[in-house]
Amino acid sequence: FRFTALELVHWDYWERVMLPLDESIITIVGPNGSGKTTLLDAMRTVLALNTSRKRSYPTYVQHSNRPYAWLRAVVTNQRDHRGRRPFFPVTTDQVTLACRIMRRSGEWQRQYRIEPGHVGVEELSTQEDRFLGVQEYRHRLTAGGLSQAVLRVLSLEQGATDKLCELSPRDLLDLVYDVFGDKETLDEYQRARVNQLEAAQELQALALQVDRLESQVTALSNRVALFQRYQNLLAAQKALETV
Repeated sequence: FRFTALELVHWDYWERVMLPLDESIITIVGPNGSGKTTLLDAMRTVLALNTSRKRSYPTYVQHSNRPYAWLRAVVTNQRDHRGRRPFFPVTTDQVTLACRIMRRSGEWQRQYRIEPGHVGVEELSTQEDRFLGVQEYRHRLTAGGLSQAVLRVLSLEQGATDKLCELSPRDLLDLVYDVFGDKETLDEYQRARVNQLEAAQELQALALQVDRLESQVTALSNRVALFQRYQNLLAAQKALETV
């Protein structure tokens, strides 16, 4: 699935913001302190991820001086090539992912919703019995196709992209495989290759051992032939003595 819109209500110093995200490429540009990380942290929170290292979702809500905050994303729920929808049994082409942050028992807590169609915050607020826990919500997103690549990209800290240029080619290749979920396959290939090399070395050692055994068999065969000749000569000697 992919995002088509993101709404922030009482998030940080933003009273209410609605962002369209229905293009193939979205570029966010702004100076330091303009809210780029704040927006990314909102997307991370909607997907039940951890926020950036120096911030937390309670901090954003406290900045608004309100008792609650809403984060709402509208995502696609189109059929794939096998006819399956990411959020089945929901069968609408759009799905609303919502996160409500409220203070409960003295602590800020997240509650999540997955609703069919385009559902607004006001309508979500009237239904208190349909919230999901964080773990159940994460499981639903994973089943819906939230890839490890997206999780890794959204988890990049500010300035971490500059460090990519400092990686060696091997480390960069490992990172690419890791991001796209192929690292395990690459590791399995490396293990299989090591096992293959070890098996080849073992076969070579066994071949040398077989050659040595064949040499020993040949030598023993020659000794057996000499012994048989010796026995024949003894028999002939005895026959001559008898004559």
